[in-house]
Amino acid sequence: MKTWQRKETKDSKDFGGRKKPRSGGLWFAPGDVSIDQFLLDDKTTVRKSFSITLNMWKKIYEEALKSQKMPCLSVRLGDGTEVVVLSKDDFLTFFKEKK
Repeated sequence: MKTWQRKETKDSKDFGGRKKPRSGGLWFAPGDVSIDQFLLDDKTTVRKSFSITLNMWKKIYEEALKSQKMPCLSVRLGDGTEVVVLSKDDFLTFFKEKK
């Protein structure tokens, strides 16, 4: 199993979500993992940094919007550190719903 496949499997278990077929490569099943309120796109790098481009974020955002979910990016950096990225507006919406 490739590194990115292990990350998708781990994230689906960690977040209690469902992996998408063909890693989101089908037009009717975007994203890598679907979670209750989020559409998760997984990224893995062997480097110590990862750049999020505007085009990358727009793609994730538009796919999530069509799925009526919040876009979320899960990144695993080269040293094993994992971070999750949300837009500020989505983070505030999620945070307020939890209160």
